[in-house]
Amino acid sequence: MSDTGTARLKQKLDSKITEQKVLQDEMKSIRKGARVYRQQQNSNILFLSSVDTEMARSKKTMDSLVEEYKDIEKQSGQAGGR
Repeated sequence: MSDTGTARLKQKLDSKITEQKVLQDEMKSIRKGARVYRQQQNSNILFLSSVDTEMARSKKTMDSLVEEYKDIEKQSGQAGGR
């Protein structure tokens, strides 16, 4: 992958990671057991959920984003060493 492509991908992932951090901080301010709505991806449909469920989902998403970011850094580091 080119350096500019890698940089764009890393920037996009960094933005998504920041978004998840903000989401988690916002959910921490809501009382335990509160009900929240979650938007169905790529649609305008909302589903009722709990803060605990959405926090767990956000943490899982955050973990996968961080892992993907680390993989990209590792690959770009290896490509730079060739």
